[in-house]
Amino acid sequence: MRWVLTAVYSKRVRTVFLCWLLAALPLFAQKKADQLYEVSATKYMLGTQIDLKAMHPDILGCKKAFYDAYQEIARIEALLSSHIASSEVTKINKMAGVKPVKVSYETFAIISRSVQYSKKFKGIFDASIGPVTTLWGFSDDKKDITLPKRSVLEADLKLVDYRRVALSKADTTVFLERKGMRLDLGGIAKGYAIDRAAYILKNKGIQHFLINAGGDIYACGYKYGEKKWLVGIQHPRRQADLLATFEVHDMAVATSGDYERYKIIDGKRYHHIIDPRTGFPATLDQSVTVFANSAEEADAWATYLFIIGYENEQKSALKPELGTVFVDASGNVEYDHSLEDAFNLRFVGDKNHAIQ
Repeated sequence: MRWVLTAVYSKRVRTVFLCWLLAALPLFAQKKADQLYEVSATKYMLGTQIDLKAMHPDILGCKKAFYDAYQEIARIEALLSSHIASSEVTKINKMAGVKPVKVSYETFAIISRSVQYSKKFKGIFDASIGPVTTLWGFSDDKKDITLPKRSVLEADLKLVDYRRVALSKADTTVFLERKGMRLDLGGIAKGYAIDRAAYILKNKGIQHFLINAGGDIYACGYKYGEKKWLVGIQHPRRQADLLATFEVHDMAVATSGDYERYKIIDGKRYHHIIDPRTGFPATLDQSVTVFANSAEEADAWATYLFIIGYENEQKSALKPELGTVFVDASGNVEYDHSLEDAFNLRFVGDKNHAIQ
C-alpha cells in the first residue's frame, strides 16, 4: 500500500510539473522573442564602407535581411554609377548630344529629382557636374590626382548646365543636349541607396537598425528599449577622433567633408566636392552635417551647404528643416542650438574655438 500511495503521489507530482511546464512554455517563448541580439555587417560599396547594425531576436534572419539590403545597394550602384559601363547613367552620358536614351522609371525618377534639386539650389548643386568631376578624378581609385589645365577645366565647365538635361516623362527618356555633357549623381545616389536599403530592412521585419555609409546615416527604431542610436560626427582633421555625438531614431543624417577623398598639392588641400561655379573644390568648409527625414534629402543638402558655407546659408531663406552643424575652413564650429535638445547634440572638447 505504501508503494501504491507513493506511486500515485509521484504520478501526481509529474502531472502537476508537466502542466506547469506546458503553461510556462509561452512565457519562455516570449522571453526568447524579446531577447534582442546586436547583429552587424560591413561591406565596401559605393566607394565607401557601409556598416549595418541591428537589434533583432533572430540572428540568422537578420543576416539574411542584411544580405538583401546589400544586394539592393549593389543594384542601385549598377543602375546609377557613371563609373560602371553597363549602367543606365553611363548609357545616357555616351549618347550626350546624339539622342535621347530610354531608361527605367526608377532611373528617370531619381534623375528628375536631381534636376529638381539643381533648380532649388540654383545650380550650386548640379547633376550635370560630370565633365568636371571626371577631369579631377577623385572617384577614380586608379588616377593620380593632379591640377587640371586651366583651358581644359574651363571648356569642361561650360558643359555643366542642368537646364540642358531634357526629360521626357511620356517615354522616360533622358537627353543631354550637348556633346560632352555627363551626369554625375554622386551628390544624391548614395543617399537614395541608403533609403532603399532601409526600405528593404523594414520590409524584412527589421525594426531597429542603423545604416552608416561613410557619414551618410539612416537610423530606425531604437538601440535598447527607448534608448536612441548614438552616432558621432567625425573630426575633419583628426581621423580617429569625434567632433560631436548625437542621438537619433527614424531619421537620416549626412555629412559632407573635405577629408575622405582628397590630395594635398603644393600645401593646399583639393577634394572631391566641386563648386559648379568655379570647377574647383569648395573652400569654405571642412565639413557640414545635415539632419533630415531621408538620406537622399540629407545628402543633397549637405553637398549644397558645404559649397555655399555657413555665412551664405544664414543669409539665405533656403534652409534645411531639421538643422545643421558647420565646421568652416578655419575649424570654427557653427550649429543650430536646437539640436542640443532635439538630438542631445554634445561636442567633444571646446566647440567655441578652432578645432584644428
